[in-house]
Order: sequence, then structure tokens, then C-alpha cells
Amino acid sequence: MIRTVEQYLERINDGREIYCLGERVRDMRSHPTISTIIRFGAMDYVIPNDPRYRDLFVTKNEDGEDINFLLTAPKTVEDLLRRRECYLTGMRGGGVMLHCMGIDALAAITVAANKMDKALGTHYAANVEAYRKYLQKEDLGITGAITDVKGDRSLHPSKQVQHPDFYLRIVEKQKDGIIVRGAKIHISATPCADEAIIVPCRTHGEDDKDYALSFAVPLNAKGIKLLGVEPMMRAYGEEGRFDYPHADMIQPTECLIIFDDVFIPWERVFMCGEWQFSRDIVYAFATFHRLFGASKMVPELERLTGLVALIAEYNGVEKVGHIREKLARMAYITHTVEALGKMACINSKPEPASGIMIPDLMSINSAKYTFANNFHDMCKIAHDIGGGLATTVPTYKDWSNPALQPYIDKYLGGKAGISTEDRIRAFRAIKNATHNFYQIDHVNGEGSLAAQQMFLYSSANWAQMKAAAKRMAHIDGWQDDPLYGPVPDFADAVPMPPIDESYEL
Repeated sequence: MIRTVEQYLERINDGREIYCLGERVRDMRSHPTISTIIRFGAMDYVIPNDPRYRDLFVTKNEDGEDINFLLTAPKTVEDLLRRRECYLTGMRGGGVMLHCMGIDALAAITVAANKMDKALGTHYAANVEAYRKYLQKEDLGITGAITDVKGDRSLHPSKQVQHPDFYLRIVEKQKDGIIVRGAKIHISATPCADEAIIVPCRTHGEDDKDYALSFAVPLNAKGIKLLGVEPMMRAYGEEGRFDYPHADMIQPTECLIIFDDVFIPWERVFMCGEWQFSRDIVYAFATFHRLFGASKMVPELERLTGLVALIAEYNGVEKVGHIREKLARMAYITHTVEALGKMACINSKPEPASGIMIPDLMSINSAKYTFANNFHDMCKIAHDIGGGLATTVPTYKDWSNPALQPYIDKYLGGKAGISTEDRIRAFRAIKNATHNFYQIDHVNGEGSLAAQQMFLYSSANWAQMKAAAKRMAHIDGWQDDPLYGPVPDFADAVPMPPIDESYEL
């Protein structure tokens, strides 16, 4: 089914134990700051019901029923490209937050479950597909809970000194299910999601087998406590839209999820101690989530680049040489991320056990590294071109004060023909879009810079590049390379006449 916005809003008021700024939230839909997150989550049900986007977001299941396309497993290049297009469309206006992290976790457990079943004779793939059908039938919004709180990062999970719960773990196996304890942190879309899929955040060894677990759980389950991240803005309504236009669209959605001895029935368990396959699930999630990250960042970079171009125009400096050079750099970074994300889909390959298409590792990690490694520089350009008003710009309350507005209008005007209000709104948007939350999030979201470098190094075709080097340097060994070996060598292929040695060189 495809739920309506009204159905989503009714179900999300499910009595979960969630806190914001130390207070228990009674109804997320009417909370001054969390309500913006719920509104953003509801866009996941606006867009599929919009006739202009229905063909993109809606498909049929095997029974001919309408379901959200993002809840299906990508089995072709076209599926991955369509998945990416859904992400791009949604993030340009808000509308895939409940179908990104959770969907990427669903893809990861599909890969790992099939591998475990074939190697160990388990039956996890049946659990995964039954859960997928449940999601499709109910049209639920899900998040993926990956990152553990970790404690002392120099120690493995079972070797932690203070307590054994820095990584989520199996406390007890019962006849009907398992009891889990621990916490997951930085989990996006938690307030607005119906359920969460939990997967490990690292590769585990045999000593840490109790930490190798994956399952799905409703976020109002007994024993789950949700601690919302500090809101970026505490204003709402017109003031919020004026002062924090980016956060008003997508307020930080992360939560610390505490699992205080939570019961998980066996049919919702997708990994339980199979430590040998923790690497598979972690790597699969990272790859799929970087596809989302690279897609998400295209509209994000388009907005920031457009804002800087606007403020250059409003300041009357859009034709200055060094301004254009900086804008060109922002445009090149934006386009590079977009192109690499698309190439990751085009060059994807099927994973043998599950048949799921895996984005090309080199392309998708290059895309993620490109935006993560350059976002601070793009913010610096925004601040450089914008100038001091990018931080001292007046607020909505200043502009709305009749006694102040004439003076603000007079003294904070820019280029003739540009309204002062538009100029102030652009500065407010730059200030909000370059907030430290986004600068940290865009570096660490979907994995750290070190994680991308690890993937890039392991994914690079070093044999091919060394063959290229050997051929140029006339060192034997390149001849067997499938790309460089067959290419004719000019020294042998071109019948040149003997060199005339009478020249004095």
C-alpha cells in the first residue's frame, strides 16, 4: 500500500519514549522543534501520492499491489539509477528521509543473510524477505541504526573496561527471541521513523560474537529510550523559516537510541552471533549508504553554490575574476559528486549470493570523499564571498520591528534593484547552511574520511596502474595486463626508417 500523510501522522503518535532538551515529548507532531522532523518525514508520503512523481516512487509487488519502489531490492542497473533518482528528487524538496538509512540497512542484511544461509544453513533470508513484505504492506518508514557508542576505541567490544555495553549486544537467548542491551548513536530520522533496522558498525572477531547481531524493532518497543540531538533552531513558524531556512526544512534528526533489555522475536532477527559475516553486512551498508549520501549531497551542494552565486550578485561582485574562480570551484565539486554517483550505479555489479546490485566501490567512495573533503572549503568560499554579514545578519525579529526595518532596509541594501529583504534572507540561508552541524555531519555522515580512503585504496586497480607505469618505463610485466598488454607498442608497430645519425644534437 501507499499510505497517505494523514495515515502516517496518526500512526507516528505511538507513545514512544523520546526526549528533547531533557523533557519527555508527549506528542512529537506538536512539539516546537521535533514537529519539523515529523513534517519532513511526512514528505515521504506526500511525494509518492503526487501524480507528477508517482511513476518514479510507486511500483507493484508480486500480488499487483502498489508499494514504495524504495522498499524493493535493486536487481538491475536501472533499479539503482531509479533508486538514486528517488533520492535526488526527495532531497531537492524533502521526501526520502524514511527510505534511506533503513533501506540501505535492508539491502545490507539481504546481502549478508543470503551469504549466511548458503554457508551455514541458517534461515535469515526468509526472515529478511518476510520483513520486507511487512514493510511494503504497511508502507512503514524505517531508519538504520548502525553506530555504536564504542567507549574506549582502542579496545574491542568484549574487552571494554567500564562495562560490556558500549556496543549493542545479545544479553540472553530465549525460546521466542533474544534480549539486547546497549546503545546506538547519531541515528538519523529516528523521531519520524516507525521502526529501525539494527546492524553492526564494525567487523567482529569470535571473542565478540555476542555483538554480531542484526534485527528490526518498532521504536516504541518496551525498553527503548530515544534522546534527541540538540535542535539547531528553537524558533518555529515564520520566524524559523526566515532565520533558519535550511533547518526549518530538515532539522537535525539524530537520536541516541538506548536499548534497555529489549526483547526481539526470532522472526525479526537477521544475525545472531555469526561474527564471520559482520564484515559483509558492514561493507554492504557502507556502500549503499554512500550512494544515498552522494545523492543527498547533490541538492545540498546545489543549494550552497546557488546561495553564494546569489550573494555575489546581490553584492554586485558577480563579474569579479576571483569571485568567478571560486564559484567555478564550487560548481565543479557539485558536478563531480553528481557524475560519480551516477557512474557508481552504471558500473554496479550483482552480488552473487543475493543478486543485489552493488554500487561500484571506486566511484561511490570517490563521490563521498569528494564532498566530504571539500565541504569545509565550500563553506569558506561562502564566508569569503559573503563577508561579515554571513554571521552578523539581522534576525526575523529585527526585520519585523517597524521601528528598525526602515534603517535595516536603508543601510543593509546592496546592488540596486535587489530588495534588502531578499539579501537578508540569502545571508540567513548561508549562515544556516554553513552551520557547524552540517560541516561535521557532511564529513562524518556515511563514514569518515579514513573509511573512504580505506575503500578507495582497496578498490583501486593497482595491477593496472603498475602495468601502465611499467609499459612507460620499459619494465617487463605489463604485457599480460588485459588493458595495456594488447595495445600495440609503437616501437614495434610503426616501420620507421633508420635514424640519420649525421645530425649534431
